[in-house]
Amino acid sequence: MSSRQRPGEPPQFSSSQETSTPAPVPVVLTWPDPAAPLGTPPAYEDARVPVEAVTYTLSPQGFNTLLVLPPADWPDSRPRYHIAVSLNCMNPFSFITTIHSGASDSGPVVGEFEMGISTIPGTVCLGDCQRQIKDVLRMQGHPRWVWHFGDDTTRHLRWELNNFRTGVWNCFLASDRHPAPTPLKIAQFKGAPYTGTERTQPATLRVYPLGQALFDEILISVLLVERKRLQPPPPEGLKGWWSWS
Repeated sequence: MSSRQRPGEPPQFSSSQETSTPAPVPVVLTWPDPAAPLGTPPAYEDARVPVEAVTYTLSPQGFNTLLVLPPADWPDSRPRYHIAVSLNCMNPFSFITTIHSGASDSGPVVGEFEMGISTIPGTVCLGDCQRQIKDVLRMQGHPRWVWHFGDDTTRHLRWELNNFRTGVWNCFLASDRHPAPTPLKIAQFKGAPYTGTERTQPATLRVYPLGQALFDEILISVLLVERKRLQPPPPEGLKGWWSWS
């Protein structure tokens, strides 16, 4: 006990006993002020739609979780999505990726997909609809993927990978014919470089104003195409038997 301690005070410890573990990095959460009580509050989705491109960071929050974070100085810096990967207990070679709105797995489910080494085809769920991955994500040339989940063609997307090694995907509306003189980019994803010599940085997803209304489809489809870019091809002796999609 320190000589400076007064009666009734808790014991004081010297600085040599303090932990050297760095303090956690603070997470700054900001959002617009609520509407005045007498006013009519705008719809939440309408109020937060950005009018300029926003670069989101896919920040690891553990060994199997990512948060999709807007810039720290953005007016609404709350996490946009929570992404978690788990094993299929009946087939631990197959992985389930679940996306929730907000900062945790207690938010509304946006979508889910399962793919890996399995005799069962890979599946993807968006809302209440589930489809096989091969039926909604198709390669059109290399490396170009078209995402067409549902009958609404205005929500169909095209992902193009200009350089396989850099891991930069550009997203366009599938209705913009390819090749087009000036296709309208609605998102860009930068994943891990393929060189193996650069330290891996958190992936980023830049969403342009036109892409904000398609954010759910953009996120789940780019997670699929990036997984396909990084996964190895099936062994020769197992082609046609195991599903790697």
